[in-house]
Order: sequence, then C-alpha cells, then structure tokens
Amino acid sequence: MYYTMSKVDRNTLIDAYFDAMDSDDLEIVRPVVTDEFIYESLSGDLSGFSGLQTYMTELRGLSNTNHEMTTVIHGETASVVEGTVTGDNGETRVELDFCNVFEFDADNEGITRISVYLNDS
Repeated sequence: MYYTMSKVDRNTLIDAYFDAMDSDDLEIVRPVVTDEFIYESLSGDLSGFSGLQTYMTELRGLSNTNHEMTTVIHGETASVVEGTVTGDNGETRVELDFCNVFEFDADNEGITRISVYLNDS
C-alpha cells in the first residue's frame, strides 16, 4: 500500500530544516533526516547527516541567513519550496532566490532528500 505523508507533517519537517539553517544549529534538523538522507546542491551530493554538517561547515556560501518561503507545493512524493534567503556572503549582505525540493520516506519518519537550487547570479 502506498502512503503519502500529510501536508502538515511535511511542513513541520520543512520548517525544521529552515530553522536549523537560519539558527546555524543542525541539531534542530538531525531528528528529521533519515539515515539514507541525501543533500544535493551545486557543491555536489552529500550523504547522511554528516554530509549536511559538511555542507554547513565547509561549503555553504552564506551565513547569518533568514529564509522566507513564498510558495510551498506538495506533490505525491515530494514538496517544492520557493522563496528568498538573505545572508552574509563574506563581503556584504545579499538577498537571493531559492527553490528546494524535499522528498520524504514512506513510513512518515523524515526527510530522505533535499535538492537545493540558489539563484546567485
């Protein structure tokens, strides 16, 4: 039997991810990513919670961020979030558009994949 996670549950997990990014505290999101979690960005694909840690500590181009979601669309197996992120890029404060795709496990336990697209041009 195919089971889809509710929109409310998906929104809770998505909020945990953005809260973790904006507070620079990955412990917020640790409980909601699965062991098979994949983080995809232009920096490359990273696996597991440790991959997300690598992204935050070594690859992330912005700090002191604030994500504002403007659109959330839920499909059968994935959710798409569009918005703007404001943050420091090392030289100045910038505002960029983003689109993230979230996939969830079939057992309602967490996020299995996040694909991050950032318009930094």
